[in-house]
Order: sequence, then C-alpha cells, then structure tokens
Amino acid sequence: MLISYLKFKPVINTLKYISLWGILLSSLIGCEPSPVAIAQITEKKIGKNVYITGKVVHIAPLVDNFAYQVEDATGKIWVVTANKPPQFGQTIYIKSEIKYQSLPFAEGDFGGFYSLELEQLPLPVDEDG
Repeated sequence: MLISYLKFKPVINTLKYISLWGILLSSLIGCEPSPVAIAQITEKKIGKNVYITGKVVHIAPLVDNFAYQVEDATGKIWVVTANKPPQFGQTIYIKSEIKYQSLPFAEGDFGGFYSLELEQLPLPVDEDG
C-alpha cells in the first residue's frame, strides 16, 4: 500500500503544479484592467496609463483634435483625442495617459488634470448581470 502511494506522489505533485499555473494563466488572460475613479487621479498618475469609464457630457472641437469630457460617479475629466470623439451621452471605456496643465494666476494655480486618449475599448462585460 505504501509503495503504490510513493509511486504516484510525484505525479500528483506535478499535476497540482500544472493545474495551479493553468488557473493562474487563464485568469490573467481573461482579465480586463479595472477603471480608475476620476477622483483618484492625482499627481502620482501623471504620465501613467490608466483606464477610465464614464459618460460623455461635453464635446469640444479643437484645431487638429477633439476634446470630450467624461463623468463618472466621482468627478469629471477632459479627454483629448486625435480620433473621432464618442457621441454625447455615450458611456465609454478608454485607455489613456494622464497629463496636467498648469494655469498659474496671481498667487495660485488653477490648472487641472486631463487625459490623452490612447485607445477606445469595448465596455467591460458586467459579470453580475
């Protein structure tokens, strides 16, 4: 009895190892990056790529680009794009780079964060419904 157990122990350990790696890799392949709440965009995010989701509440044509404002439950941010902007009222999911534009006035800074659209993505699938 003990001899047959010892023969299969390495095989069972190898199967456990393979199945754990398989679960890990399959979960990573199917993962969509979580969107960042607009209120969480701080100086630490400047120059970094983030994913944002929200509703388009304003659209503004620029000289060579467009800008549109996205709103989520926590705030609003302007997004600059070289592509065709999404439609007003549309809920979007984008990959973007966070920027900051300083607007010094008197003794204060009235600047703000904005985002450069890198890619418009399909909305994440809601796993609850």
